[in-house]
Amino acid sequence: MEASFWSALRSLVIDAVNLTSHTYFAILNMTDVDDGKWRSELKAWVTWAASSADDLADAGIRRMRKRLGRAGVPKIQPYMGYATKDRIRVHGRVLTNPPLDPDFSKDDWLQNLIDTARRFASDEVPGVTVVANAQGTVGTSVSDVEGYFHIDLPRKSKRSEELLWSAAELRIQQGSADAEQSAAFGEVMYTPPHAAYGIISDVDDTILHTGATDVTTMAKLTLFGNARTRAPLDGVAELYRLMQHGGDLQQPHTNPIFYVSSSPWNLYDLLEDFLELNAIPKGPLLLRDLGFDANKFLKSGHDHKLDKVRNLMNLFDTLPFVLFGDSGQDDPRLYAMAAEEFGERIKMIFIRDIDPDVTSDHDAKVAAYVKRSEAAGVPLFLIRDSNQAAEIAVRHGLLPADVLNSIAEATRRDENRKRGIL
Repeated sequence: MEASFWSALRSLVIDAVNLTSHTYFAILNMTDVDDGKWRSELKAWVTWAASSADDLADAGIRRMRKRLGRAGVPKIQPYMGYATKDRIRVHGRVLTNPPLDPDFSKDDWLQNLIDTARRFASDEVPGVTVVANAQGTVGTSVSDVEGYFHIDLPRKSKRSEELLWSAAELRIQQGSADAEQSAAFGEVMYTPPHAAYGIISDVDDTILHTGATDVTTMAKLTLFGNARTRAPLDGVAELYRLMQHGGDLQQPHTNPIFYVSSSPWNLYDLLEDFLELNAIPKGPLLLRDLGFDANKFLKSGHDHKLDKVRNLMNLFDTLPFVLFGDSGQDDPRLYAMAAEEFGERIKMIFIRDIDPDVTSDHDAKVAAYVKRSEAAGVPLFLIRDSNQAAEIAVRHGLLPADVLNSIAEATRRDENRKRGIL
């Protein structure tokens, strides 16, 4: 076993040396590049080097574990999928250490820290063929270098009566010794053609208090909290539920909700549990890959969220949307750009004010994007809470007037709960 360990370590070191040499000579060869290009070329090479080093390290660790007999059993972590009018999209990740079912009776800070570390120390398994079966339609995909897989299936049954959740069966292809243990079920959301609008919502500081503008607060909540200890924004669950039901909770679900976030996929299970525990309507969570590729962790800003908004609006090309974000990060700029691109297909934009009791630089930035969005024909509102959002939604016909008392009561209840009154 010791010889296998050192052999694997030696292979990993050789790969790292080769990578470093390749990068060094590549940078030397850039001396003839004009000054206007060398910075972008250098950034591209550094990004490539970091990504390659990350991939090599992962591959080396996998080889080492295999030689030591500790490779683990591949299992599927399913993510919520969704159906368009002609396609069913399912996706997930193949890991040897998928998240465990939470035990919130052990939610002390140490256990939460251990769980957080486990989420980020993901043991992904590339090259695994995953088979999906949804409504009798079967498709396959091979997990990529980070263990992710994406499967698009043709949609045969329209199932248009109401907003439905249906299960897609996922398993590792037969023939693998681990296939029998791999079965999993992922939920798929179906949107009816009579939906009045769709909702695209940010997560951090839009439905979930994260303190994203304060690194210390955000780190504390992320490292030492869990789905039960994380706080939702007051009234957001009732507001979203009523918008999803078209204002009448006695009627079936009608309007789909999608969540976009800069949070990494490693936190998927935490966010999924958070939605359930706080009775916030579930919807596909579209998160971010944590890595060193140009379109992953090192990419500046939050532009990937705009890409996700574009993708959803293009896939559901006859459905208008309402967008929710917050003033703490880049949502006003990104959503104003979406308004300029899609015009009146975006019914309205709500931006939650992260510091509603003071006038700050965030407010001034939002004001500039209010003008840009309105010039494109899309109203953009900076809101202080769920009550104000509900009042605006009623004025613009997104909700009936009789929901205001319900949302106000839910907001008060959430405020009291945080203060320990209830």
